[in-house]
Amino acid sequence: MHSSGFLGTSASLGADIALVGSLIIAIAFTIGAWLARRGKFAAHGLVQTVAAFINLLLVIGIMIPALLAVDPAENVDLPPAAFLFMTGHEILGAVALLFGLFVMLRGNNLAPERLKFRVYKPYMRWAYGLYMAATLVGVAVYLVLYR
Repeated sequence: MHSSGFLGTSASLGADIALVGSLIIAIAFTIGAWLARRGKFAAHGLVQTVAAFINLLLVIGIMIPALLAVDPAENVDLPPAAFLFMTGHEILGAVALLFGLFVMLRGNNLAPERLKFRVYKPYMRWAYGLYMAATLVGVAVYLVLYR
C-alpha cells in the first residue's frame, strides 16, 4: 500500500484508504446512534456491529502494518506537533478500538457474565465519543503529514 493515494496529497494509497474508511465508519457509527435514539435498536445493533468489525479490519489490515513499516529516520524533519498528534492518535485509537469492541461484544451478549454491565447507555456513548475523538486526531495527523 505504498503506491500513490487517490486524494491528491502526498499520502500513500493505504493512508488514503485509512482516512476515507475511518470517515465512513464514523458516519456509520453516527447513523447507528441516530437509530438508537429513534428506538430502532435491532438496526442500531446491526449497524454498530458491522461498523466496529470493519473498523477492526481497517486497523489490523492497514493502520498497524503502516505503523510497523515506519522508518524513524524518515520522520526527522516533521514538526514536533506531528509526533504529538501521531502518538495521541495511536493511544486514543487503541483505547477506542478495544473499548468499542468490548461494548459491541457486550451488546451482542458475547461478553463473559462477570464483565457485563447493567447500565449500557453511558458505555455506548463513551465508545462513540472515543472513536470520534480518535478519528478527529487521525484526520489531523493526515493533514499534518500529507497536506
